[in-house]
Amino acid sequence: MRHEKINNLLELEQATLPWFVNEYIHSKSLVPYSTVTLYEYAKEYRRFFEWLQEESITSSVQSVTLEDLDRLRKEDLELYKSHLMHGPKNGTSTDNRSRSFVTVQRTLTALRSLFNYLSTQTEDENNQTYLKQNVMLKIENVRATTTLQERSRAIEKKLLLDDEAILFLYYIDQDYEGTLKSHQAIAAFRRNKIRDLAIIALFLGTGMRLSELVNMQVSDLDTVNLEATVIRKGGFKDTALISSLFIDYIIDYQESRVTLYQPEASQKALFLTTFKGKAKQIEPSTVEKLVAKYSTAFKVRITPHKLRHTVGTQLYKKTNSLLTVSHQLGQTGTSATSIYTHIVDKEQRNAMNDLWSE
Repeated sequence: MRHEKINNLLELEQATLPWFVNEYIHSKSLVPYSTVTLYEYAKEYRRFFEWLQEESITSSVQSVTLEDLDRLRKEDLELYKSHLMHGPKNGTSTDNRSRSFVTVQRTLTALRSLFNYLSTQTEDENNQTYLKQNVMLKIENVRATTTLQERSRAIEKKLLLDDEAILFLYYIDQDYEGTLKSHQAIAAFRRNKIRDLAIIALFLGTGMRLSELVNMQVSDLDTVNLEATVIRKGGFKDTALISSLFIDYIIDYQESRVTLYQPEASQKALFLTTFKGKAKQIEPSTVEKLVAKYSTAFKVRITPHKLRHTVGTQLYKKTNSLLTVSHQLGQTGTSATSIYTHIVDKEQRNAMNDLWSE
């Protein structure tokens, strides 16, 4: 159901976009890029074209031409970048707040991918690429306003390190119900307790992303070999090892799934919820809410992504290997995992404490 929803949303975006952008989207769907990624990229292109319209560079989103893009200069893109960095964020619950550098960088990444395609991977009737130049090559990435060490300290406060991860699951299993006041809340907790424990156990036992967990099928879970098959960012299939420490919670749900939610035989999604008396694939927002609910009661409100950071940090502490961490988390390189070295770098802290001692 969620795949159909994202596909429909992507089609709606594509209906507003020029033909060459739709050609790009089709090309990347064959790589394959995930539908979610293509949908997010399509939104970025629409927003960029809307800005071009506001700046009177073009008359409408759909009327943007390749000639319009070829005429763009570095100062035009720098102006748009400045608009992203300093203009108010509208259309969300955080209206009028500034965008984060991560959000701005995502926009630049999407535009860079489109311009690269149009200037290097296309061919018109004269065997020439659609664009003569790639103006995005002249646009630098945005830089974080905080150091890696500052970011790691902020993240560390929201991680469940050492035995806290185990205690968190124990808290949900044994103590959380005692904090509930109403019979309705207690009944809802009991109805989904086994599933919720399995979801958090799978996050803490693998470090997988929210989208990877939500999109898992029943056949993707191999509790005998302690493995989970997931579709990573970019659409490639990968195997995530599951820590034996958390496997019992996952097996409990695996054995109870049909009894708890009574899905139709055609429903292959691993994690389910009930909607109007019928089992359906769980939504990412539902998972985010349950993680927030339990973590707030236990320690501090966290997200599924912080559970992923927890696994990355703990694995680096055990192995001292960024390569091992990147393999487990399904990352194509080690640059994204370097933040974990700062989180666990106690040697630097100890050295500073002893700096002036004899």
